[in-house]
Amino acid sequence: MKIYSIIRDGEYKKLNKLEIEGSILDLGGNSNSEYHKLIKGEHIVTTVNINPEYGCDMVFDIQKNFPIESEKFDAVLSMNVLEHIYKFDNVISETSRILKKGGKFVFTVPYMHHIHGSPDDYFRYTRSAIERMLKDHNFTNIEIDEIGLGVFSLFYQSIAGVFPTFLKLIFKNIAVFIDKLFYKISKRYRNVAKRIPLGYFVVTKK
Repeated sequence: MKIYSIIRDGEYKKLNKLEIEGSILDLGGNSNSEYHKLIKGEHIVTTVNINPEYGCDMVFDIQKNFPIESEKFDAVLSMNVLEHIYKFDNVISETSRILKKGGKFVFTVPYMHHIHGSPDDYFRYTRSAIERMLKDHNFTNIEIDEIGLGVFSLFYQSIAGVFPTFLKLIFKNIAVFIDKLFYKISKRYRNVAKRIPLGYFVVTKK
């Protein structure tokens, strides 16, 4: 049984409500990425990765100029990739260039999350940083949603690696339930939780 993290659960719920028509470029994904199936609408996904062993349509380093003509895609997708990219500004600039007018840039980034490889982990972005980065490259209609709100979710996410698989689901459900309960009944708790999201889900337009 596959048990996703709390942040991954939240990301997939958001993707399941997303509808995209046309061509999608997935930065950092592969041809078997399960989240492709969650997105509604008639679309074709082209995947990009720096490592051909992952099984992708295109192989190149997204820290450099994309070998793609301008205004080629209707949407660009990036799932938990930007934190691994040192020259992240190039990714945003090139994404803007290859998007058609009105095209969507959809991405997720962790915030309160442990350091992880692939192969390196460089950054954590705040809401303010995300807004500034996107506005600098002329993106509009910026929608940023927090994922995984709450002290107990944060605690579980931080120590989930110590639990055997059969206990992870139990403790994860307990953490999420308590957070939802306190979030519902306490304004003070909501204010605290908003400052410690596990990550962000972002949708913006060119």
